[in-house]
Amino acid sequence: MGSGFPQRTDPAYRHFSAGASITQGFQKASRRLIGWKPFLSVLQEYEISYIFLYMDLIKLKSFLAITELGSFSRAAEVLYFSQPAISAHIKELEYEYDTKLFNRIGRKIELTKSGEALVYYVESILDTFEESKKAINSLKEAGLGELSIGTSSLPGAHLVPEYLSRYKLQNPEVTFNVTISKAVDIREMVLKNKLDIGIIGSQDAEYKDIRLEEKIIDRDEMVLAIPNTHVLSGKEKVSIFDLNNLELIVSFKNTLSRQAINKLFLKYDVPYTIKHEINDKAMRIAMVQNGLGCAFFTYSEIKREVNSKWFSILRIEEETLYRNIVLIHLKEISMSPTVKSFCNFLIKAE
Repeated sequence: MGSGFPQRTDPAYRHFSAGASITQGFQKASRRLIGWKPFLSVLQEYEISYIFLYMDLIKLKSFLAITELGSFSRAAEVLYFSQPAISAHIKELEYEYDTKLFNRIGRKIELTKSGEALVYYVESILDTFEESKKAINSLKEAGLGELSIGTSSLPGAHLVPEYLSRYKLQNPEVTFNVTISKAVDIREMVLKNKLDIGIIGSQDAEYKDIRLEEKIIDRDEMVLAIPNTHVLSGKEKVSIFDLNNLELIVSFKNTLSRQAINKLFLKYDVPYTIKHEINDKAMRIAMVQNGLGCAFFTYSEIKREVNSKWFSILRIEEETLYRNIVLIHLKEISMSPTVKSFCNFLIKAE
């Protein structure tokens, strides 16, 4: 607990461990330690709560030690307390439960029926407390590990670096191994456990593998980029029907973006013309800038060019298109604390 918590050498500790009631122990310690600022003046509320919890756990540990060892004196030796302190712990428990927990038969100590019933619950409480400490320690160590991440090109170029930068600020010791490939390849590598997680672009209707846990962590809006000389330039929103016979620069047929665009125009029965088919994003941007057609991009892809006014962008009144950014990982696998920590970070940042 740091400097605010009484140690074995402090007078406060002797009052608590001697088995006085928590309130009496705290009052006596306070009177003896008037000049001790870390304990009296700066004592936080959570530190007081911790002392209460600490004392309750000590009493329960004393009870369990006596049960297992069959002796007050041996329990005192194992727990590094005096025998009167151990006796006081049991008296307090018996007071709190309003029942006797042990019977003395000569030198022998036996549990009463109430004591026998209490054993199960004490073991559960102490086990849970140990598990909670392990969980907290795992979280503390979460920034010390290594992350193997796979990402498709769109989030990999425009969104993932920002995620990693923000996480690195909180966890400076973590290292990233990043693989950029097609979304289908990233899925396959995650399925084969070659990557801890994947961050990929995805459409709502896309096939989902039941072996993967998938969580949308971001949404990247799709907008229409048009040359500054275009008749619709200067508008912020237009109807899909204003785009009748629009000359489009598109990517190849099997891309998610191309599929989403086709679906949009078919839905409203609006024809368009494929002017150029180019799979390189940088070239599509340059073509729009030079007045050779219009093209759909996610906003993150062209944010810099839009801010530099290389071309204009339009949004569709009837419908907003999005590319979902999806976190994927295997369902049936035990994650390292680092991977868990990063996944929680991405989900909370959504």
